[in-house]
Amino acid sequence: MVRGRGHHTDNIRGMGRTSVSMQIEKIILYSHRGESREVAFKIGGLNILTGASKTGKSAIIDIIDYCLGRGECHVADGVIRKYVGWYGLMLRVADGRVFIARRNPAIGEKSSGDVYLERGGSGDGPAFAALVKNMTVSALEKFVGATLGISENKHQPQAFTREPLEANARHALLFCFQDQNDIDSKIRLFHRQGEDFMSQAIKDTLPYFLGAIDEERLLKQSQLEQAAKALRQLERQKRDAEAVDDSNFPRARVLFEEGKQTGLIDERAQATSYEALLEILQAVAHDDRVRDDLIVGDGEDTLAALRLERQGLRGELERVNADIRSARLFSSETTGYEREAKEQRARLSSVGLLQGDGASVAHCPLCETPLVSPMPTIVEINESLSELGQQLEAVQAENPRLQARLASLQAEQGAVDAKLRENQELIKERVRENEILKGQQDGFVLRARTIGKIVQYLETASHRKAGSSLDRQIDAARARVAALEAELDLETVKERIDGYLNIIGRYMTDYSSALDLEHVGSQLRLDIRNLTVVADTLDGPVPLYRMGSGENWVGYHVLAHLALHKWFRQKERPVPAFLLFDQPSQAHYPAERDAEGSLSVLADEDQAAVHKLFKLIADTCAELSPSLQVIVMDHADINADWFKSAVVERWRGRKLIPEEWQREL
Repeated sequence: MVRGRGHHTDNIRGMGRTSVSMQIEKIILYSHRGESREVAFKIGGLNILTGASKTGKSAIIDIIDYCLGRGECHVADGVIRKYVGWYGLMLRVADGRVFIARRNPAIGEKSSGDVYLERGGSGDGPAFAALVKNMTVSALEKFVGATLGISENKHQPQAFTREPLEANARHALLFCFQDQNDIDSKIRLFHRQGEDFMSQAIKDTLPYFLGAIDEERLLKQSQLEQAAKALRQLERQKRDAEAVDDSNFPRARVLFEEGKQTGLIDERAQATSYEALLEILQAVAHDDRVRDDLIVGDGEDTLAALRLERQGLRGELERVNADIRSARLFSSETTGYEREAKEQRARLSSVGLLQGDGASVAHCPLCETPLVSPMPTIVEINESLSELGQQLEAVQAENPRLQARLASLQAEQGAVDAKLRENQELIKERVRENEILKGQQDGFVLRARTIGKIVQYLETASHRKAGSSLDRQIDAARARVAALEAELDLETVKERIDGYLNIIGRYMTDYSSALDLEHVGSQLRLDIRNLTVVADTLDGPVPLYRMGSGENWVGYHVLAHLALHKWFRQKERPVPAFLLFDQPSQAHYPAERDAEGSLSVLADEDQAAVHKLFKLIADTCAELSPSLQVIVMDHADINADWFKSAVVERWRGRKLIPEEWQREL
């Protein structure tokens, strides 16, 4: 039995026994063929999974971590990665059950985006055929955080040395795992502490998980910003009111003259007293007609439309000009053809000098000289002459219509030119009008600015009259800011963290009395700044890395995490209510000495050390039951009733992956 812990036990036993904050009911693995393998755990107590090496015990932490949203699957390559299709996790949460499954990444891949989530159910787990993606990994992470009850939070580093960090479910899980590389480290106290940026993330988020940071801190931070802004406005109003005017009210007179210059006040208006000036200024400030006059039309739209019309007219003119050029070219070609045809007809008409149509075509008709090439007959020449005459008549018939088309195009050209000239005049006129409008707009801007000055002056003048009321508002605003700053004070947070760590340190000190560790009897504490365990001795503080032997490193890891989870459960913090230890006996019972789990092969002092370590874990689970679940994977198999009752499976000749799965797929 653990000694010296009785005065803390009642606090734990009195807290909500019926509530469960995320514990593991079972792991379900599915083969590629759809076969399933379950490893069931007891809720709210100690679970021991004992067995030989290379049976898959160390993969349990990686499987759970992957199912709860880790970006990459860190299950080692080998039998598990080869034969498992989906990893499944049945969780018991406050309002029932949740089943989460993730597809095993394909060969060569580090992760899979396929996530299946099912709420409720009998606890048997879904069939293999039902495992289809219905959620993303990022949505899974948010779901786990919401299920744990992680509220909106943010750690803002001092002096803005790095980006703000919001604690989430992935950070909470860092306090729930101690794999065989974590548990005997003298340098790293927490899971994944040695990874890039992870150490700082643990330091930044642990105060939130301890409860040292108010759950409503973000809301109060926003309220402080709003209160500070309101205070600055009131203080500015007071400064303006105190400097509003002296006995000669020069500011009021300046505004009065500025109103005349901008046309807001009649140039003939006179004011011989401060009250008269205020009356005139108030009339300007409350005259809706003045504000209506400040609305100025925008002539740019009309100008843009005219320019768009000009662009269209220019395109139309270019088209007409192209048609005119084509018509003129065609007319020119027709005229040339007509001239050539007339000349050819005149030449052929000389055939009329010849008589008859039976003359020899092989001799010259004039001198009867034989011809090398026979000449056309008179009949053939006459036929050619007739055909040429018909073509000439057709060309002459088309010529008037071509001229009419050309005249029509020229008329259209003139009309488009006229529209372009009209458009250009309209554009010039609109540009002139826009310049006038711009001048008016500049004047209206000056008038609007003057009205703003007058309104502000009148407000400060009214505050001056109600000076005592303004002072009371400022005092109340300052008190509000001071109260919020006190609630958000970093020193207050630091004092709260130190107080909580002192209590956790007492838990650690009490637990250490059950183990034969170095510096037993010294006050232990959790050093959140360096993320280690420190023993305060008469010779000074001794951190974990200066303590010798693996027995001390393992022992202090175990008792530190037990103490932390006792605090988490006592304060009902949003951290999973399970804690996993992998090979806590390794300092005394390494794998190569495993003899079917029996401790008889160990020296008496080693047997006693292993026995005490497991008994501490068992007693702490009993103390915190049913609020905490502890799962231990180890070689040791202690021959004691309390140990045997905690064993959920023995992997001696049995493994995580059944032999029948390893048949050829």
